[in-house]
Amino acid sequence: MKKEDRINQILNCTSKLLGKKSLDAIRTAEIAKEAGISEGALFKYFKTKDELLTKIIESYIENSHPIIDESEITTVQEFRDFINDYLSSMIVINEKRIPYLRLLLQISMQGHPLAKQKYKNVMGGFWKITEDRIEYGKKHWGFNPDFNPSIQIRLLHLSVLMFLIEQEVFEAKKYDPYKLEEVKDIAIENFFIQLTQQ
Repeated sequence: MKKEDRINQILNCTSKLLGKKSLDAIRTAEIAKEAGISEGALFKYFKTKDELLTKIIESYIENSHPIIDESEITTVQEFRDFINDYLSSMIVINEKRIPYLRLLLQISMQGHPLAKQKYKNVMGGFWKITEDRIEYGKKHWGFNPDFNPSIQIRLLHLSVLMFLIEQEVFEAKKYDPYKLEEVKDIAIENFFIQLTQQ
């Protein structure tokens, strides 16, 4: 197997385990077994478990959400579409998404530097672009001049994210199910009501 394929296999097997167990409960021997290699072979690709987890998070961050330059958003509809596309990508459920969220929650609670990096990526990406377009919209699109972008953007983003975590990570969907697409649409609608309210 090619080196890159083996690395991806190890990353996928680790993600699968993260979907079932806590970070602390997973041992490198278990990762190796899941990947069908020896523990010694695992260490040829990753020197430590932390290095392996870092690679999982970095690869997810690189491929997670659509970000465009704010100058490409020139109308209210394009702005709304940008927010919708970003939040839609956030609620996609696949075999990697939920283990990633579990991992992110765990490293955040441990104060891991990667959690801070992820936060900074969101701040410098979605939040920054959205805030820029709101300020632009106050001048050119008739947006509410009293709208507080810093708080409202976080409320929008984190409300949808927390619904996702509650439903999928904490498995609330088993006894209190919600359609995440509907949650996202309502959050966006409420955001734009506040944004355009005079």
